Amino acid sequence: MKRVILGLYYSLPVFLQNAAVSLYGLVLYFSRYSGDYKKYRKLFVSRKHQNIREEKHIQNKRFLKLLSYAVENSPFYKEFYKEIPLKEIQSVEDIHKLPILSKDMLRDNIECIYTIPMYKSLTFHTGGTTGIPVKVRKRKQDVQQRMAYLDAYKQSFGFTSNKMRAARFTGRKIVEDKPVKPVFWRNNYTLRQRLYSTYHLSEENLLFYVKDLNRYKPQSIEGFVSAIYTVAKFMEEKGLKPEFTPKAVFTTSETVLPYHRETIEKVFGCPLTDQYASNEGAPFIIQCPFGAYHEAIDTGIFEHIPAKEGTRILVTGFDTFGTPLIRYDIGDVIREGGEKCSCGSVHPVIKRIEGREADFITTKGGTFSQVQLSYLVSSLHTHIKQMQFKLKRDGSLIILCQPVRSRLNRKDMGIVEKNIKEFLGQETEFTLELTDNINRTASGKYRLILREE
Repeated sequence: MKRVILGLYYSLPVFLQNAAVSLYGLVLYFSRYSGDYKKYRKLFVSRKHQNIREEKHIQNKRFLKLLSYAVENSPFYKEFYKEIPLKEIQSVEDIHKLPILSKDMLRDNIECIYTIPMYKSLTFHTGGTTGIPVKVRKRKQDVQQRMAYLDAYKQSFGFTSNKMRAARFTGRKIVEDKPVKPVFWRNNYTLRQRLYSTYHLSEENLLFYVKDLNRYKPQSIEGFVSAIYTVAKFMEEKGLKPEFTPKAVFTTSETVLPYHRETIEKVFGCPLTDQYASNEGAPFIIQCPFGAYHEAIDTGIFEHIPAKEGTRILVTGFDTFGTPLIRYDIGDVIREGGEKCSCGSVHPVIKRIEGREADFITTKGGTFSQVQLSYLVSSLHTHIKQMQFKLKRDGSLIILCQPVRSRLNRKDMGIVEKNIKEFLGQETEFTLELTDNINRTASGKYRLILREE
């Protein structure tokens, strides 16, 4: 059915595709921005998060409300906690008395975890990057509250959602694979967004993206950092200047690497601010205007579990009433150790979001995260545009390199190989392959580390 609908959509002229996207935007508007959205947004904008007792009170109250609701309405949680003396769970401090919910448990028991029927819910799909995608159900009021929190965060950077122009680099396939005309974007007039395809960011197409961004003059750029970086890097290499200055670049869904931030902020002349969440409903980690990553404890609970990759997190999301997530092992890794932030917020600070547990490679030289590997990419910037580390089923490592120029001579290849060996360890075995283009995942994301399923 989905293929049929997409086929009909692709058969339309561009102006009717814009109308279809805007009509879908209208549906999103009424589901996400109606009801109590404005009330929630006004509340979240007013909060400064400067009183730890108040923030802890909010967290405890929301946790106990979610726990009570889950036990009363979810057959799974009623059974899961039957041996737990729930009267002893008086605050967030007692959460460790509850068992951990794994990804396999969520997937295998999803029908029993739901607390609301399909017709009363809004549905979202997990990315499925480490397994089979899962469909989660959410109450409309929870989605509205979540959107209000996200938009209040954007407002702290001076951007007002739905009232200012936004350029969004989306994972949705809004443009057919081989369009007749080089128009790689569609308009959502309802939400004041221009959606740019992440599937057509080839060298021959990038100038079209830059020219249209300059025509559109967005007041924010949002979406996958790898896609935005691809455009910014092209502009930097070609000496192209934007004819607009956004309030901010808002990124999510991918790990922001140091070279991403440096290039994007330099080219667009505005801050890049990152936020962490998930389609399942993980609490927010947001980067404030002072640059620090804050765990938003009024949206959920983060538990830190030491691991060889860094610190794994268990999440409890306060807006997951439709599909409750309590002590959910989401498989993501953070780096602890952030200092108190000058913004005044008492929400805990972390150093950075490392990514998924799969976003690490282990060689004879050690274990390396995406962030660490990004320094290798940066060190080779005069030779290599982008790299991808592919781990095969048999344990072998293939390193794809997209050269700055059309090809590398023998001397340059020697420099690249030497730097990789020094970084990963002299005993590390790998195959170096040159490519004109590094493919993205089915959702439009770029992955620095790719594991063969």
